[in-house]
Amino acid sequence: MRDAPIRLAIVSRQEVVARGLTAMLADYPDRVIVTALPSVWTKAAGVEVILYDTLGLHANDGAELEHLTRETEAKILVFSRDMRPDLRARALAFGLPWVSMSIRAQELVEAIELVAAGEPLPEQNERVADGAGLSPREIEALALIAQGLANKEIADKLFLTTNTLKSHIRQAYRKIGVSSRAQAVAWAIQHGFAPPD
Repeated sequence: MRDAPIRLAIVSRQEVVARGLTAMLADYPDRVIVTALPSVWTKAAGVEVILYDTLGLHANDGAELEHLTRETEAKILVFSRDMRPDLRARALAFGLPWVSMSIRAQELVEAIELVAAGEPLPEQNERVADGAGLSPREIEALALIAQGLANKEIADKLFLTTNTLKSHIRQAYRKIGVSSRAQAVAWAIQHGFAPPD
C-alpha cells in the first residue's frame, strides 16, 4: 500500500468529462489526487498518471498523445468512449492501457493504481463486442477499416502480421454478417465507429 495518493492529471477536450472524472475521484482522496495540467505541451512535473480522453484524437493526428508519451515521465491511461472504438484503436497503437467510459469510480481508482504501479489491467468487455460477439482485436481492426486504412497500415498500427490481421478481419466479417470491406465500413458506421475523415 502506498503512503501517499497518486497524483493524476486529466486531459480531456470536454469540460464536463474532466469535471465529472474529478468529482468521481474526489471520493478517494487517500488514493488519488487530481492535479491540474495547464497544457499537454507543458512538463507534467509531479504527475504520476495522466488520464487521457480519446476524444482528443478526433481533433488531431495524435500529436498530443505522442507528445505525452514521449515528453512526460507520467504513465498514461486512456479513457475510451464505448461508442468510439475507432479512437481507442488509434490510442492503442501507442501501446497504452485503456478503461471504458462506463467504468465505475472504484474500478477507475483501481485501474489508476495498477497503471501507476506498472501493472497490466484486466481484460475488459465492451458494449459493441458484447452485442456482436467481437473480440477487442476484431473491434480495433474494424475501427481502422472504417477509417479507410489499408490492411498493411492496420497491421502495423496493431503490431500484427498481415496474415494474422486477415484472420481477425475474416472472423469479424463472419460475426457481423458481411462479406465485403464496403459492407464492413457501413456496419461500423451504423454501430458508432467514426466515418473516414
